[in-house]
Amino acid sequence: MKRAVPVLLLYLLAVTAVAHAHAELRTAVPAPGSIVTYSLAEIRLTFSEPITKESAILLFTEGFQPVTGIMAQVEPGNPHTLITTMPRLSPGDYTVQWTAVSTDGHPTSGSYTFRLARFALSPTRLWQISLTLLFLGVFVILWRWNRNS
Repeated sequence: MKRAVPVLLLYLLAVTAVAHAHAELRTAVPAPGSIVTYSLAEIRLTFSEPITKESAILLFTEGFQPVTGIMAQVEPGNPHTLITTMPRLSPGDYTVQWTAVSTDGHPTSGSYTFRLARFALSPTRLWQISLTLLFLGVFVILWRWNRNS
């Protein structure tokens, strides 16, 4: 009987810890405090445990004006991740405010900021510009070489 009491206490502590678990934010895109230099397609938040459709993301401008067109949903096939659709954003500072409701019904919430750079180029557009400049440079070099021959 003396051995059963400590085992029972450990079991109760473990069950209580699991019952009071909350979904913690593990990763965010864009990252908290980041400077984004590309056009955002979505906000993607990944949590420590599965979340429900009651979870939400709100986005606010510098003056804490809500950004319309934000529709959050749990990513199909990945119940740990909450994603949004994104309207086109103007450069500036933004605040992401999120609420995650875990499958046991416990809500957690938080917020963070990021900045959308003023002269942002998407990685795809930057790659296209680089290739165009490279081909133009090669063309000019070949044209001058043929002209001098």
